[in-house]
Amino acid sequence: MPEYLTRTLTSIFMLALLALLFYFGTNVIFNITIYAISLVAYLEWLRLTSKSIIFFFPFLVLLIFLHHFLIINLTIFSYVCILLWLLLSIYLFYFRVLLQHFIKKYSLLIGSLIISSFFTFLINLYPSSNTIILDNELIDNKSYFLILILMVTSVDVYAYLCGKAIGKNKIGSDISPNKTLEGYIGSLLLTFFTFYFISAYLNFYWTLLDLIIMLIFILMAFFGDLFMSFIKRTYKKKDTGSILPGHGGILDRLDSYFSALPVFFVWFLS
Repeated sequence: MPEYLTRTLTSIFMLALLALLFYFGTNVIFNITIYAISLVAYLEWLRLTSKSIIFFFPFLVLLIFLHHFLIINLTIFSYVCILLWLLLSIYLFYFRVLLQHFIKKYSLLIGSLIISSFFTFLINLYPSSNTIILDNELIDNKSYFLILILMVTSVDVYAYLCGKAIGKNKIGSDISPNKTLEGYIGSLLLTFFTFYFISAYLNFYWTLLDLIIMLIFILMAFFGDLFMSFIKRTYKKKDTGSILPGHGGILDRLDSYFSALPVFFVWFLS
């Protein structure tokens, strides 16, 4: 079966599951789903970095602790995560060899931090006052998940389509030969216009600050994708797994969320 057809069928299947979750899911089911996704992602990280599966069990305990005994301020934690991702981006572009050695030496710590922070943000993604809408109707946490998923999916899909259609200039061919400058620019513009028109249709009110944060969100999503490509190249792997035919593993689908989630949390919930 051609790869594009496999990717399409898998995407339809995932969208169908997501639709069922949104229509019939409860907060308990959402939490169970977040646990499952995070744990599968961590298993893939252990396999990718050739670490023992024994580390899976303390990681599960860590997630339970973070869920039930949150002892950190999430807004401050969001800013710390954003700064760390920015630091990683600097090292990726200017100190690549040093970053590669660091990843190999501390892969267990890096994976644990990335996936546990992803879990922490999602498990606490509940509504609060929101500055970008006139009528605050987002009273269900499902709405926040929907906005997040639509935004990241738009960034990924537009980057893929623009890269295929007009991509010529590679961005770090030694990291990911399929990433192009044209794909990223096209995705940035199309994502901006898509959500601007959607917000106009739904009577959302955008401030200049919202537009700036959205720009940062998109750029961080780009970097998450690029960083996971660098991880795979470091360990000489094409995909992080095979659970999603045509797409790879769970980590392959979550890469943009890892880096964009802290920005989203600050944007909507701080």
